[in-house]
Amino acid sequence: MSNQRTLCSVVEVEGVGFHSGASVRTRLWPARANSGLVISVGEVHIPVHPAHVVRTPMATTLAAMGERVQTVEHLLSAIHGLGIDNLRIEVDGGEVPILDGCGAEWSDAIDSVGMIEQDAAARVLQMLRTVEVRDGKRWARLEPADRLEIDLTIEFDHASIGRQRLSVTNSHGMYKRELAWARPFGLARRVPAMHRLGLVRGGSLDNAVVFDDDGPINPGGLRSPDEPVRHKILDAIGNLTLLGPRLNGRLVAEWPGDGLIVSLARAVADRPESWTMRSAEA
Repeated sequence: MSNQRTLCSVVEVEGVGFHSGASVRTRLWPARANSGLVISVGEVHIPVHPAHVVRTPMATTLAAMGERVQTVEHLLSAIHGLGIDNLRIEVDGGEVPILDGCGAEWSDAIDSVGMIEQDAAARVLQMLRTVEVRDGKRWARLEPADRLEIDLTIEFDHASIGRQRLSVTNSHGMYKRELAWARPFGLARRVPAMHRLGLVRGGSLDNAVVFDDDGPINPGGLRSPDEPVRHKILDAIGNLTLLGPRLNGRLVAEWPGDGLIVSLARAVADRPESWTMRSAEA
């Protein structure tokens, strides 16, 4: 069996909020065994759980007692990818910093202080039955599996993206090697409309891939031809972390966004007969 893990010391990160454009700060605090993942805004503590999700368009937002924090999915993805079980996430400014737009800088910040094993066996949510959600042509299901596996397909009406499918299996080092560097993406022609809605005001070529009609306008272009689907998998891992920092199941999804994966996580949480908690293997 493997033991639970937390940070060796506090990590503090400052940056811009992707949607607000404001200066924001997040501190990651070590937490006691069996406490799980909790977001703190002042004196309000928001458990990382599907029941506390209040918004998902272009970001996952958690809330409780009048306080809310948006754009948590990239940080949660890095936490899951590095195998951290217990953490208090203190947020100033109502949004988690976007940093590089993916999971790489979060992973590096966590690695800078290191992690420590705790005197408690790790627990994993083990899927027993398949749970599926649908939204028109979009769908996602979580099936039983011995580890976290993801088979995800996206399709965008743009020559540089098109239809992309990728399958990954969680293993030591997979997250940093295959996913952490994959950036969010969008179309340049949609940016003005999103600004009018109060979205992506902190977005830039430093934290997102932007496509015009001819392709990515970022210096250097894409980091890999399938970077878009890799980022969607990164997002999916972050949103599945709402179920807990460790999960054994196979996600299969077609055209998912944050909202669909959050709906799937909520459906799983609402169907306790579909899963069990057991000790995690080393």
